[in-house]
This record gives sequence, C-alpha cells and structure tokens, in this order.
Amino acid sequence: MYVREYMSTPVVTTEPDSLMLDAQKLMQEHHIRRLPVVDKKGKLVGLVTQDRLREVSPSPATSLSIWELNYLLAKMKVKDAMVKRVITVAPDTTIEEAASLGQNKNIGTLPVVDKGKLVGIITTTDLFKILTQVLGFGQPGTRIHIHKCGRGHPLFPKVLETINKHGVGIRAMFAVTPPGEGHEDTIIHLDNGDVPALVKDLEKLGCALEARAR
Repeated sequence: MYVREYMSTPVVTTEPDSLMLDAQKLMQEHHIRRLPVVDKKGKLVGLVTQDRLREVSPSPATSLSIWELNYLLAKMKVKDAMVKRVITVAPDTTIEEAASLGQNKNIGTLPVVDKGKLVGIITTTDLFKILTQVLGFGQPGTRIHIHKCGRGHPLFPKVLETINKHGVGIRAMFAVTPPGEGHEDTIIHLDNGDVPALVKDLEKLGCALEARAR
C-alpha cells in the first residue's frame, strides 16, 4: 500500500501573501485544521495550522486595545505564521513508512510532494482508517487472541495448520508484544465459520487464547 493510493487530492491550499484571516476562513469552510502553503508554481513552501494561528496571535493579556489587535490580525499574512520546515512524503512512500514518520515526528499531517510540487496530503485520520481496514476492525467474524504464541513460537505453524484444516478464512493476522512483557502474542481476525470447533482444537494444542465475536 502506497501513499498515492490513499492521499487526498486535490488539496485546499493558500499562498504566502494571503491574509491570515482569509486562511482561517478557508480552514473553517472546509473543516480542516491544517493548510499547505504553495507558491505561484505549486511548490510547497510552508504549512499553517490552527495551533500555529493561536501561537502567533497577540496574547489576551496584551495592553493593546481591541482596535489595535484587530488591525494587527487584519494585516498579518500567512508567511508571517506558517511553519517553513515541513516534513513531507512522496507518492510512492509506503503507508507503513508514512505512519512511522508521523508517529516519530509527532505530526498529524504529511503533505505529499512529487518533484517539488504538492500533489496530495495524508493525515492521521487517513492512516487510522487504513489501519482499521487492514486489521479487519468493524467487519463480521471472530477475533482470537493467542497468548505467548508469536511467530517464533513452536506452536505457531501448528496454529496456522489447524486454522487451515477447519477451512476458516483469515481476514487479518498480526503480532503484538504486550507492554512490559518479553513475548509476542498473535491476534487473528477470522471469517465466520465453525469457530467453536477451531477454538477447541487450538486449546488442545496447548494454546492459551481468548475468542470474541466482532
């Protein structure tokens, strides 16, 4: 899965010389919190966010009058408030790489740039949607959590063999390491089928597990 397959495009943008008040109205109209800033040629030059707007706005404790405050805000341009060093991804960046980058940098928006030009945008919300799709959340079936039975465990191949024997389809399967524990668990999302019989056979193998209908 690549960013180009899930990014939002075309992107709502603003320009460096646009007024901050206009940028704010644009974000409100489109119900977005982040606005990429591009120049006349479509090159990404910055990013303005609702949080950044609050940072650059005069403090309520200022001695300026309301008229002076309004005057300053009316004159402020996007280039005065935008973040200039923007972390971006390319269209062929994998979804896993994009998610890891966003998490490591603690950012919720990744503009997508191709040959210097903004071509899309992908957000934390998009990545969560993809994650739920990949992991099978919200789809009918059964979730089985097998404790202390990760990919390197001797029982793991037998677990797959047993599932295959029962003919129950696997929607998603992934390993998790519980916090503070040094072993891997396996979580499997299964299609509907004779899951009770499958669970009994898994328990006969010696698996400690929890099964829950989704």
